[in-house]
Amino acid sequence: IDALAAWDLSLGDEDVVVAVVDDAVKITHEDLTDSKWVNSGEIAGNGVDDDNNGYIDDVNGWDAADNDGNPNPPSTATASSFSHGTHVAGLIGATTNNSKGIAAIGGGVSIMAIKCTANNTSNSSIISHGWSGFQYALNNGADIINMSWGGTGSSFTYQALINAAYNAGITIVAAAGNSSTSTEFYPAAYDNVIAVAATTSTNTKASYSNYGTWVDIAAPGSSLKSCVATNNTCLLYTSPSPRDLSTSRM
Repeated sequence: IDALAAWDLSLGDEDVVVAVVDDAVKITHEDLTDSKWVNSGEIAGNGVDDDNNGYIDDVNGWDAADNDGNPNPPSTATASSFSHGTHVAGLIGATTNNSKGIAAIGGGVSIMAIKCTANNTSNSSIISHGWSGFQYALNNGADIINMSWGGTGSSFTYQALINAAYNAGITIVAAAGNSSTSTEFYPAAYDNVIAVAATTSTNTKASYSNYGTWVDIAAPGSSLKSCVATNNTCLLYTSPSPRDLSTSRM
């Protein structure tokens, strides 16, 4: 992807806020903590909605599934459970040139962490509150919204929500899916969303990646090492098997 050449042109900027709408994001991870978005209008831990945006204590993001200001994964998280969003956040904006972990493509951006899977869920692969998380990002200053999940069902309501974000100048990016099919996968296949398929290290389509005329771009998706949610340090960076996080409701 010519990352070194790209970095000569531009590096990540903290004024660019990227919302990671996913299962959870471990913002205490040492390669993510300096990249976390800060809501300057909110006072941490006082139980008050200081900025009157409808969310209490949303200092670094929001837990749309458990309705609180803590977007971190639960203590029961493993490298394969509640680590998806942390892995995605690392690829987007892990701190670069800190002699730790990885160098993110967009190192320097601000990560707005939005948790959309409940702590007590019986299935951590379900993004149960993805669209509530999307709405939080829309209303609270995200410049880019990333959604690495989805399914084959579509909705006029969700298309309207995406249109509202697009008309507000927000760039919306979503995974094309990992089912090796040309069947449209949403939210990636909605209008005004950049649908991203996966490639391998040989610059060919990954065997599992979805494809079709509705896909806009392809990017590396195989054997990518990034942060996981099992600890706050860089002791464990892993590349999980490709999988879809499905969505069930708003």
